[in-house]
Amino acid sequence: MYPIAFSIGSVDIYWYGILMASTFVAAYFIARYFARLHGVKVELIENLFFLSALVGLVGSRLGAVLPYWRYYLENPVEIFARAGMASHGAIIAIMVFGYFYVRKHKLNYWQIADFAAPILPVGHVFIRLGNFMSGELYGPPTDLPWAIQFPDSFVPVHPSQLYEVLASLIILPLAWKWAKNPRYPGYAFLRTFFLHSVVRFFLDFIRQHSELYGPFVLSQIIALGICLVTLPAILILDRRHKV
Repeated sequence: MYPIAFSIGSVDIYWYGILMASTFVAAYFIARYFARLHGVKVELIENLFFLSALVGLVGSRLGAVLPYWRYYLENPVEIFARAGMASHGAIIAIMVFGYFYVRKHKLNYWQIADFAAPILPVGHVFIRLGNFMSGELYGPPTDLPWAIQFPDSFVPVHPSQLYEVLASLIILPLAWKWAKNPRYPGYAFLRTFFLHSVVRFFLDFIRQHSELYGPFVLSQIIALGICLVTLPAILILDRRHKV
């Protein structure tokens, strides 16, 4: 692949960085759009967005470190020296921070969470394209027609990054529709988070693996835990808010 998009003098600009920045730009305008649509003060959502962006970066790094905690315990400096991000770490960190922010400003937590529903798939489209351009997080060898050989794979492999891009593009219009007309606070977010976690759970079977805990990697255990929480919540809340 071609991880470097272009260079300015001796400084290389990477596709991953460009696509990460695109995620933040898209998330900013999506958050503003839904704040205005649902009559929430835009300034509060903008502040929440910028603070959440910082919290999300920290959370995503922690999420990437945890699966290799034994290594980083012995090499703590590497926590800051090595690359790597984890989406679930970012999402969970932002959810925890968001709880305290909306409580302070007397907002409805789950209504604000619904604004973030379309941001999840949009973010995954950009980030996984960044992974693809960087030649990372690919799957096992395959002879399927769409197999791709990355510089480090030596043989054609599953482009699992693109599988997640495709899944996110399918989830996005659903998340957008749910966020525009949620039946109750949390309606869009719970559904989108559930679908995202289902996709993550199954795709991690064919992705570069971190340390196994039984038959699963840590990200699969987290995804499964999210599914076991969100699905019953969806069923219970749907029953309570029958039209």
